[in-house]
Amino acid sequence: MPTRDEIAVAVRELYEETLLGMTEGDYEEHGDGSLRYGYDEGPMYELQITRGGIARLTEWADQEYETELCPMREVEALPQEKAVLLWELLASGEIEAVRSHFQVAKRPL
Repeated sequence: MPTRDEIAVAVRELYEETLLGMTEGDYEEHGDGSLRYGYDEGPMYELQITRGGIARLTEWADQEYETELCPMREVEALPQEKAVLLWELLASGEIEAVRSHFQVAKRPL
């Protein structure tokens, strides 16, 4: 399980990274990160966060990603601090707490 510091560094790199020679198009092409939490034979949860602050939560029946358990949920304008919190919650298996942030589709957090 990643530590809070590791998650915070990853989110900071996602939101703020500026590499010499990278164009905005480069960042758009590789502009997201995701964290997965799941079980060998059970559900798999994936939380993708984009550089622009969009978070997408998907739930799958297993690690094969063949059967989606519910439609993808999305929120926009996710502040960096909330991104850290959501990845922390997911990494610790707090699925209901993560879901609670996605109750109303596309609402700012």
